[in-house]
Amino acid sequence: MNQPILIYRMKQIAFLFFFLLLSVVGFAQVTDSDSLLADLDSDTITVQTKLLPDKMLLTQRIFWGENGLYRKVGIAPELTPENRAKELKVRRTMFKIHQTIGLLTAAGMLAQGILGAKLYTAGGDNYTRIRKAHEATALGINIAYGTTALMAFTAPPAMLNRKGISNVKVHKILSYVHLTGMITTNVLAHKISDNFKLKPYHRAAAYTTFGAYFTSMIILKFEF
Repeated sequence: MNQPILIYRMKQIAFLFFFLLLSVVGFAQVTDSDSLLADLDSDTITVQTKLLPDKMLLTQRIFWGENGLYRKVGIAPELTPENRAKELKVRRTMFKIHQTIGLLTAAGMLAQGILGAKLYTAGGDNYTRIRKAHEATALGINIAYGTTALMAFTAPPAMLNRKGISNVKVHKILSYVHLTGMITTNVLAHKISDNFKLKPYHRAAAYTTFGAYFTSMIILKFEF
């Protein structure tokens, strides 16, 4: 693959990156409901309201629980309706960051997948260029993915636990799938140089990760 063709391929990747970003953002704007942010409004929190849900993520319990770290050091004061209202505003902000960076992560995964596919047919200097681009994209994805996960796992808990199967629960289940896939993809990426037979498994893990990740974003726009 010569230089003009490589430039053309990179333009294709940039176009697909932009198209994916616009598509997902546009789809997100179709509905006014946002399942991750559908908590009780601050003006509905009263003294009688249970201020913490029965079930929380371990990280949420560690930081935001009744005896959590943030309460001990004063970042999150004692549990009162007023303070929980402030925490819910923090939660909303963190999940908006979670969603925004999540879209960029998905677009980066698509670009990386295209670059990875090109590595199977590239040779010589082109292989070196594409591999460097692939590795740089992987670094950016790992940083963005880690930030996205951090926003979700360390956000203040919602007011209530949703019962039964919901789009939010499916989103969480899929998050375990793509988290496992991300770890597997990165581990295999470092082992390929010593064992090229691992390439198909690396590619399968990457495709599975992207599929689960993209589906987890789309599923939030359906109510069931």
